[in-house]
Order: sequence, then structure tokens, then C-alpha cells
Amino acid sequence: MNKLLTISILLFAIACGNIDNSKLDPSLLPESTGKYGEVLVVVDTLYENRSSGEQLRKIFNKAMPGLPQEETMFRMSTVAPESFKSILKRSRNLLKLNVGKGRKTDIAIERNIWAKNQLMIQITAESDEVAARILKKNRQTIRDYFNQEEIDRLHKQFAKKPEKDLIEEIKENYGLSLLIPPGFLMMQNTEEGFWIKKEKRLGEHQIIQGISYYSEPYTGDSLFNKESIYESRNRFTRKNMEGSRDSSFMVVYEPYPAKITEQNFKGNYAKTYRGLWNMENDFMGGPFFHFATVDTVSNQLLHLDGFVYAPKFNKREYVRELEAIIKTLKLSN
Repeated sequence: MNKLLTISILLFAIACGNIDNSKLDPSLLPESTGKYGEVLVVVDTLYENRSSGEQLRKIFNKAMPGLPQEETMFRMSTVAPESFKSILKRSRNLLKLNVGKGRKTDIAIERNIWAKNQLMIQITAESDEVAARILKKNRQTIRDYFNQEEIDRLHKQFAKKPEKDLIEEIKENYGLSLLIPPGFLMMQNTEEGFWIKKEKRLGEHQIIQGISYYSEPYTGDSLFNKESIYESRNRFTRKNMEGSRDSSFMVVYEPYPAKITEQNFKGNYAKTYRGLWNMENDFMGGPFFHFATVDTVSNQLLHLDGFVYAPKFNKREYVRELEAIIKTLKLSN
């Protein structure tokens, strides 16, 4: 009883900001708060309306690529330093901007200061101009840090309750490992590949998340080109992902310019495509996230593709969840 009381007092002190958490056992920290994709920025109102504030908005309010309606990459909110206390200190994603004469320029990445699974980026500068310059130079790096942190949190969440039977079926039939959360069902399972689906309803509206997998012999780098990626994707979806109407099937919506990114994935070259899909001879459509990498053991180009159908709803976090699942990929040849 005394131990429980001590922990309760500690947690209350943490929430009120009356204790140096960096010296605490991390297991005693409370869970971080906030939704996926939210970032709390601690910044003096004086600088919020100057150059550094403008750069902060450019970092977090940039449109997420590959979505049919514009959504920002993150949902940013701000708080003045004197109001940054209590429950706000438990926010999952924090960026703290410290500006003042005589301050030494610095960028620090800190985790679990006031809560578990918390990421804070602290930027210190002697003036608004210097702070703005630092923010501008590190725009994409800051976005990548927060995005990767959200992906890592999703991985931890998936691991708590994995869809074990489906995971084992995929591993046995295709020699690869994916960490799949609850709710996904196998829709198609052939020698060519598979696709799985998670479906739910919010009110009268249907929401679908799907992941497909297929491979092809790796014959050269040209297979990573947009034309080749689209051709192989359309070939698989035309045959395996038919719509409810007769003669309807999924294809890439090519008029939309996809966002293409090169990546180093666990030491292997990879390329991602963020674009839109639609149903030929039907009215469905939405965003997709396509991931391609080479399995050097079997010399195969592996394709993993996530798609979302969620009319009437924002789609950013549904896509992020699929990206997180896809990036749990482990080859097990």
C-alpha cells in the first residue's frame, strides 16, 4: 500500500511539473498523451509571429503527399513557455524553441522526459533570425524524426496483440515476416501474391485498409521506374482486386503525380510511391503507399502496397498505419 501511495504521489508531481523527471526510473513515468500526428510546439508568442514561427508552420503544415484532399503532415498546436505545465508536459510529440540573447545555438533530441514514449526536439538560438535559419535548414529532418517516432509507436502497439494466424500463414507461404495488428483478414492467397483487408464502419460510412504483396524477378534497376511500378501494380490488382461491380478493378490514378522517395531500408535499396488509386468502371478511390525493395537472396523485387478507402474522413493516419505495417517487413528465406 505504501509503495502504491509513493508511486501515486510521484505521478501527481510529474503531471504538475514539480520534479526533475530525467532522474526518475522511466517505468515510473506516465504514458504520453495526444493523438497520432499531433505536435505541441512550445514557443514564445513574440517569435510565433516572426520568422521562426513562419518556419515552424512550414515544417508541420506542409501538405501530406498522396492524399485526395489536402491534409497537413502533422497537426501543430502552440503554447507559450509560461503555460507549458501540467498535462501538456506529457504530450507525445514536443518541439521546444528557446530564443534569447546570449544563448548558444543547439539542437537536442530528447526522449521520455515527462512521459513514456515521448519525443522532444529542443532548439536553442540567440535570435529569431538564427532560430529561423536552423528550422529552415532542418525542415525535413524534423519531419522525419516525428514521423519515424510515430511509426515506432505503432510497431509497439502492433506487437501487443498481433494477428498471429495471419502472420504465420504469410510467413509459411511467402517467406517473409510482417507484424500485422488485429482486424485484418486474408482476401486472396495465390502463388502470385496475396492481399489482406481490414474493414469497419463509422456511422453509415465504410472504411477499408488493404495491403497487397507480390514479387517479380529482379532484372535491373529499371524495375524501380514509375512506369514499371505502375505496370506491375495494375497487373496484380486487375487480376486479384476486383470491385463489387462487374468488370471493375483497382488501377493507379495516373493523372495524379505520385510522390517518389528513395530509401535505405535495413541496408537494402528501396523506393516508395505515394499516389492515388481508383476503380475502373466504378466510383471508388483513395490513396496508396507502395514500397518496393530487392530480396538479394532470392533476387526478387518485392512489392508491398497499402491502400485506403475512407470517403468523408481524413486519411493521413490510416495511411501512416499501413506504412508502419509494411515497414515491419523482415525477410525469412
